[in-house]
Amino acid sequence: MILKEQAINYNYIGLQALYERLGNNHALKERIHSKILSAKAGIIGEKNVEAIFRKYSFPFDYAVLLDLNLSSNGKFKIDALFITRHYILILESKNVVGNLSFERDPFCLRRELDSGQVDIYESPEVQLERNINLLRKWLKKERVDIPVIGAIILGSTKSRVHKSPVTSPIMYPTTIPNFIWGLPRDKAYLSLEQFQQVTNSLKNNHEDYCPYPMCDAWGIETKDIIKGVQCPECSLFGMKKIKAGWYCEVCRQVDRKAHEKAINEWFILVKGSLNNKECREFLQLNSQQATLRIIKSMNLKECGSNKRTFYRKRDNRSVRVKNRSVFPNNR
Repeated sequence: MILKEQAINYNYIGLQALYERLGNNHALKERIHSKILSAKAGIIGEKNVEAIFRKYSFPFDYAVLLDLNLSSNGKFKIDALFITRHYILILESKNVVGNLSFERDPFCLRRELDSGQVDIYESPEVQLERNINLLRKWLKKERVDIPVIGAIILGSTKSRVHKSPVTSPIMYPTTIPNFIWGLPRDKAYLSLEQFQQVTNSLKNNHEDYCPYPMCDAWGIETKDIIKGVQCPECSLFGMKKIKAGWYCEVCRQVDRKAHEKAINEWFILVKGSLNNKECREFLQLNSQQATLRIIKSMNLKECGSNKRTFYRKRDNRSVRVKNRSVFPNNR
């Protein structure tokens, strides 16, 4: 059974917001676009693995934890963890299309496209081995002794392996059930009670990864961020505040709550707090009272008093932009 679902990918959401609010001539625009495509491919690869565990079950005690973030001598992320009383299996998903070579000296993943383009990535072998070692250290702190193994999962059959990894099994998602069925279960290292305790502890120690504010993470100055309310119809910035809501002078779209996305993007991109002046400048408004009414409508947490009043999201861990598509058409 799947005990932990995939977490919201805040990094992907943040990258989208950052990309949209940077001018086309910004030096980091293309790099951010590349990161969006990479993050999207990773999400698809992880969902392919998730689909397998939703389709198949196994005749022994097990649990699946997806998108698991833990801390042990450093933070680490596990795409999928399959835990039994006999072993723990880490699955490292890679959704890289092309002709793949798992190189050594130095370790890296070499990808060649049919066009002849060659790209070099961090070695999945190294990533997997690092996660295995960090999980072993985490388990040791929990006083749990159980074998930890790993495998690399290719997200698409369009990935063709020309040079296989030396230390790690590699397979497509459809092969995962056969691989698991073939693993030995001669010795149970955990009692049923211990198995349940460890599984719950892994789930409870998960911490969502949230890289906000994105400007700090990318070293981008606030002045480089495009201000204004974005039109949900034509995607241009600069909607005007009218009595009925927000009006786009280009496509004539009217949206009553278009400001909500903009304010959420402030928290994603700039910082975790917002005052009246900052909100007024970001939304490109003139009236303090109109700005205050908009802020009050957002159900934010009010802090301070008088001129020093500022506002925060009630959930300070993360911000999610409402109605933002996970896979937008323009990416």
